[in-house]
Amino acid sequence: MESPFNDILHTNTVPSDSECQSIRDFLVGSRQKIAHLTNEIVATQALLNQLTKKRQALDEFVAAHLALVSPFRRLPTDIMQEIFVASLPSGRNSIITEQDAPLLLCHVCRPWRSLALSTPRLWASLHISVPSNDRTLSSITDAVNGWLSRSGILPLSISVASRETHDPPTILLTTLIGFSLRWEHISFMFHTYQSLDPLASLSPADAPILRTVAVKGFQWNSGAVVDFLPRPPDEESNNFRFMGSTSIHSITCPNLLSLSIPLRWEQLRQLCVPGGPGTGMSPMSAEMAFGILQKCPLLETFSLEITPGPDPPVTLCRMEHMRNLHVSAAHGGAEFFDHLIAPNLACLEYTSYGGLTCIPILSSSPPLERLILRAFPMATETFLEALSLVPTLRQLLIAAEPRLPPAPALDGHSPDPLAILSLNRTDTGDVLCPNLQQLELRNFSAMSDETLFEFIVGRGALEGVSRLSSIRALFPRPMQINIIPLLQPLIDDGMAVSLDHLSFPSLSYSPSTGLEQNGADWAPVLEFKQGW
Repeated sequence: MESPFNDILHTNTVPSDSECQSIRDFLVGSRQKIAHLTNEIVATQALLNQLTKKRQALDEFVAAHLALVSPFRRLPTDIMQEIFVASLPSGRNSIITEQDAPLLLCHVCRPWRSLALSTPRLWASLHISVPSNDRTLSSITDAVNGWLSRSGILPLSISVASRETHDPPTILLTTLIGFSLRWEHISFMFHTYQSLDPLASLSPADAPILRTVAVKGFQWNSGAVVDFLPRPPDEESNNFRFMGSTSIHSITCPNLLSLSIPLRWEQLRQLCVPGGPGTGMSPMSAEMAFGILQKCPLLETFSLEITPGPDPPVTLCRMEHMRNLHVSAAHGGAEFFDHLIAPNLACLEYTSYGGLTCIPILSSSPPLERLILRAFPMATETFLEALSLVPTLRQLLIAAEPRLPPAPALDGHSPDPLAILSLNRTDTGDVLCPNLQQLELRNFSAMSDETLFEFIVGRGALEGVSRLSSIRALFPRPMQINIIPLLQPLIDDGMAVSLDHLSFPSLSYSPSTGLEQNGADWAPVLEFKQGW
């Protein structure tokens, strides 16, 4: 728009008094147009609001009628029930909350609530967190009784947990005992074994279909808990007589060896015997471990913490059915691996602070597909030797950076920055783990981002080697270079890449650091009263 004041617009010019009056006179017409346009906008907006409300009312009217003919409303009851069951959490039991199925389903509408309450499969699993307040415990117990009563005659999966030290939740456990004939999977996590005193009334016959038992979190006759008196092992065992059920195939229990229970060892498929800190139990020796294995010929999964002890038997222990082995050894555990043969082992998880001593079991050439190594320290040479024995490996997790020879103790020195490159080509020209698809590296501080990039790209260029589908690395150091953009072609081709770097907060410079300000709420004391 043209203006007689174009030459001074958008400048810092200070107009004279006469120019100011001329500007005001010139803007009279423009201000009238603004007022007129404002009125038109208000009227148009009012019309728009009215039309919007009419359309919204029509949308709601149409949607309400279309809902009546929705295909979802016409689904048969059995299909709806399958959808409800599919909405249950996977990998864990349901919890008593309106944010989770099945209670969530009961708050959608009356028909859904009715259908959910009449679907037993929705109520056949339950996790119970034991409250310390008696009033809350009573209401939780009532809810548990109502929940499990809706499960009909189905087998039950129940987990109970309490990390607080208080009196046994007798009313809750008594309620659960009322459903013991249908227990299929049961898990207890309490601070002391006395919390399970009400279970002493259960016999193996009271749990005829029980398949999985887990008791965790206890301080077994340990000085770490001072608010109870130790009891004789036989009295302690009374709480677990039900574990003698003929149907049990999986047991997790830290005090298993001291319980005088006639367990059905010969039918066990899974066995976990925790030891060490937090359990009140010392790790078992290799001799004790083989004593268990000899009684469990069908064992498929074995988890234990082992400690040096008496030499195991000279004869080898052969476990034909073992597929998963989880061993934690504070001092290596070589004597255990020296005497164990597991020709069908598929997964080995090994944690040790005495080096990598699991070589003997790998040398029997099992079809190992998954290997988790947490060995400290671990020499590069030993590490590569271990991997050369498992060409069938598909998943590998390394939680400790290999070290240059000689591998020192845990002093943080001599990590091997190029160890990972040896998987692509060893000194003899061999490719290690040709079937590897998933790789996870943790605590690799010496390996550079560039070395990891070189490994990934080099792996993809090898012939006759499986393509990496997933790689994850955790660096306890800041990022050096961002290799994600460089890997984008591989990512676009389907490779999952996750790189986490530990960043340290940087100290920024401030010119006011250390400056003291005199505020109204502070003043130096200049005078002291007599006698101070």
